[in-house]
Amino acid sequence: MQHISKPFLVDLLRIFDRKRWISPRIRYASVRSKPALIKDLENHFWGKYDKKKHVVRFIPKRPLNGVPRIEFDLARRQYLLDAQYVDIPRASRKNPEFLISHIPVTLDFSEFYPMKP
Repeated sequence: MQHISKPFLVDLLRIFDRKRWISPRIRYASVRSKPALIKDLENHFWGKYDKKKHVVRFIPKRPLNGVPRIEFDLARRQYLLDAQYVDIPRASRKNPEFLISHIPVTLDFSEFYPMKP
């Protein structure tokens, strides 16, 4: 993981936070040092460097549901998620999508709080 620059690590942590892939979340503030970020990542992943392919693989220490296979191609300086190149810096900074609906809605909590007879 030492081979990956700090901005790329921070972008990956933003994606982790946005998609809620790991818990507890890792703080990725810019004031944190690269060794501190790597130490937090090493709580969840082993970093394996493949010298032939110039790729760093993130191997989960325990099963993480919904988390794709994560690799970082050092030659292209891009992340691979499940063997597909993904522009993580752009994806991590993308504004969240949401929709405001003005249609009246009725909430029913009787499933959780049944009425007493």
